[in-house]
Amino acid sequence: MNNTKPAYLTLLLALLHGVAGISILVISSWFIAVSAIAPVGFNYVIPAVVIRALALLRIASGYASMWVGHNDLLARIANIRLSVFSQLENTQINEKALTTEALAQHTEELASRWIAWIAPLSSATFIFTCLCAVAVGFGFPGAGLLIALFVVWSIALVLQGVGALRIAKRATHANARFRQASTNFLNSSAIWHLSTAFTNTREGKTTCADESHTLQGLEHDVARNREAAEVSAPDIKIKDVSAKVVWHEKIAQKNTANRTAWWFQGVAFLLVVLTMSGAFSITSALLFTPIAIVVPMVLLAAPDWAGNAFSSISKFAQYKQSVKALQQMKATPIKMLCEREINTAVTLTEFSVTGRRTSKVNTNLPARGVVCVSGASGCGKSSLLQGLAGLLPADGKREIDGVNMPPGLVTNWRYVEQEPVILSGSLALNLDPAGRFISHSEFITLMQELGLEKLLPLTTWVGKAGRPLSGGERKRVALARAILAKPRVLLVDEPFEGLDIHTQQRVCTVLNRYAKDNLVIIASHVTPTALVVKQKVQLDEANVHTVNGKHRATL
Repeated sequence: MNNTKPAYLTLLLALLHGVAGISILVISSWFIAVSAIAPVGFNYVIPAVVIRALALLRIASGYASMWVGHNDLLARIANIRLSVFSQLENTQINEKALTTEALAQHTEELASRWIAWIAPLSSATFIFTCLCAVAVGFGFPGAGLLIALFVVWSIALVLQGVGALRIAKRATHANARFRQASTNFLNSSAIWHLSTAFTNTREGKTTCADESHTLQGLEHDVARNREAAEVSAPDIKIKDVSAKVVWHEKIAQKNTANRTAWWFQGVAFLLVVLTMSGAFSITSALLFTPIAIVVPMVLLAAPDWAGNAFSSISKFAQYKQSVKALQQMKATPIKMLCEREINTAVTLTEFSVTGRRTSKVNTNLPARGVVCVSGASGCGKSSLLQGLAGLLPADGKREIDGVNMPPGLVTNWRYVEQEPVILSGSLALNLDPAGRFISHSEFITLMQELGLEKLLPLTTWVGKAGRPLSGGERKRVALARAILAKPRVLLVDEPFEGLDIHTQQRVCTVLNRYAKDNLVIIASHVTPTALVVKQKVQLDEANVHTVNGKHRATL
């Protein structure tokens, strides 16, 4: 972030807040002590006014620090995320655990460093140093004990920091493993019951489909299915990386900070006792001097104004781990190709995605119109679209007007995935994440044409912590986002899945209109009658057929 003024202002306000607080403590302590022995005619007004002014200053600086700090935090989050996204531009994240949520957590740790640990630690260190210097300079009774507490505080911070770094490292790894295990767990849970069903069938036992199956039998099968689910997924090891492990590491971090704070508080109270008992060459006569009460009161309140530093150390440890996690993030680069205009056709020759058991495609795709890729589930429709777009490495030739295209993603081609990503933000942000200043009327018109008028206005917050979207709404929002980018080739994966007939017709109308000037390639096992298909490509295990076109190839 180039503009660091708000961050420094946050730090200065935090220092002012802390200094005002400790000044109130010192002056109030002295005022109480001096009031007990003050002679007649002592002016009580000036100390009272100073204390009230300091209280107002503390309140104002506290609120100002929060306001400036949180505004700076939001700006920093936006800038850091843009920086991370720019690093991820034209790349694909390899590790599933590094999801959007994980990236959001790490970027928040980076952005919050000023208000999370820099300001609190700086404030406590500055106040402690100044107190020791003033106590020694003015000869306060017990100044040596205050210095001793400062040494203890510094050692405690270092020791807790070492432990906090270890805990933060374990917590980051446990969190990443849990995310990956949870993904695997949820992706495979839908088929676990088949293992029990297969066992029952093989052993000739009664299945749930048997008419004589009683409720008691159903309950028994449910229990067996649950046990089978736990046994049939040994690779997931969900128990070893459960949420309890992640939660345990987070609690351990808090417990370490609390434990250190309690030890520090105990040492501070011990020093108070030593001070009040006249130890360390403090004579009993000094105890009746008003200024002698300052150090004991400062020591007594030390856990309040210096104890927060231990929590800040935990934040610092997590910050260091987030920096390391983002630096070690593994991503595969995607080569970007310049925009290509299509005059006649896109030709695929022996085209297939590398490393996947999919059919080799030989066909000519028109420069404009709707091309529908169909076939049985698992035959490679989605892989074909991703390979054609350049998101996956592919074998064979991909030619535009007879010119072979190198591997890579064409800049003016857009792929709309089957399970699109919805950003946590406004509807306008989701439709135009690049900020291309699309007109408001264009937004509204397209949303209405796709049957998404219920999501309006554009300020509606969707995604995480916002308005939940159904599967069909997510698909149409992603489709609108792609169309607004005005790609020359639009590749859409299963756009009609989960939509009723009326909504399918509205989507078809939008796609038909867009296909008049562009190439629209759709992978779908459902082809509504309202969709004007110029060419069909049928995939199966052994053959690729081009229907309504000039080409028909058999593998």
